[in-house]
Amino acid sequence: MVKERRPRPWQVMREEQKGEFDIFTVRSMHARSPEDGSVHEFNVACAPDGVAVIAVTPGDQLVMVEQWRHPLQRVTLELPAGTMDEGERPEDAGTPELREETGYEGSEPEWIGAAALNPSWQNTRVHAVVVRGVRRAGEKELDEGEETGVRCVPVADVKRMVAGGEIDSATTVAALAAFFWRREAELDG
Repeated sequence: MVKERRPRPWQVMREEQKGEFDIFTVRSMHARSPEDGSVHEFNVACAPDGVAVIAVTPGDQLVMVEQWRHPLQRVTLELPAGTMDEGERPEDAGTPELREETGYEGSEPEWIGAAALNPSWQNTRVHAVVVRGVRRAGEKELDEGEETGVRCVPVADVKRMVAGGEIDSATTVAALAAFFWRREAELDG
C-alpha cells in the first residue's frame, strides 16, 4: 500500500471582499499550491458561527420548530437555531434562541460539539448545545419575517425521521448525531 503525503497548508497571496449581504460576506482568496506553486482563486462565504439547541423535555421529547424555508420552498423540521455574536459562547447563545423560537426554557445548556457547516466554500461552524428538562415558559419572541410552529418529537422517533428524510437540515442532523453519539457513549460507560 502506498502511503500518501498529507495535504499541506496553502499560502494565501491576497484576499479581497467580493460582496456583503444581510448575514454573510463573500471573500475571494488567492492561494498558492504547496505542490506545484500555482495560484488559484477560492470564493468563501463568511458568516457568523451558529448554535443549534437540543431541547429535551422531562418526557424525553425534543422541542423542534417547523418553518417555511424560502431556498427549499417547503416547511422544514429543525432544532431551534440561530447565529452567534462574535466572541459569544454557544451556551450563552443557545438559551435565548430556544426561548425566542419556541417559548421553552430549561436547565443550563451543555456544549456537546461543533461541526463545520460546509468547509468547501464557507467558514461557518455550528455548535450544538443540550438543554434538559425544558418546559413551556411563555410566548415565542420571533424576529421580523420569522414564523415557526413548535413540534415536540419523541427522542425514540428522531433517528427514523432523519433516515426517512423528514428531518434533513444539515445543521440539525449534525447536532443530533453528536447528541446520540454522546448519549450512546454515556450508556456504554
